[in-house]
Amino acid sequence: GSQCMFVSQMAFFAKVSDPAIGGTYMTLLNTIANLGGMWPSTLAFKLVDATTCKGASCVLELDGFYLMSIVCFVYGTLWYVLCSGHGRRLQHLKASDWKTR
Repeated sequence: GSQCMFVSQMAFFAKVSDPAIGGTYMTLLNTIANLGGMWPSTLAFKLVDATTCKGASCVLELDGFYLMSIVCFVYGTLWYVLCSGHGRRLQHLKASDWKTR
């Protein structure tokens, strides 16, 4: 799963990277992709802990996993509906549009 995604992502970066500036552009794209892929899981785990309430001090016992599952589903659905057009627009750009000027 993740190996296939990594290879396809690197192939895309190789396709759109400008050879005029060497591997710097490809490294930048890979760094941004890595940062974008690392923080969401950490944030989700922190939010699960923050929204979990168990014990005598709770009026309502709540497992944060289920709450965060619903929140993330709603957020992901809204993001897809509102931003999928931008992804399609990027997909149809010519290779020359990715080059530095």
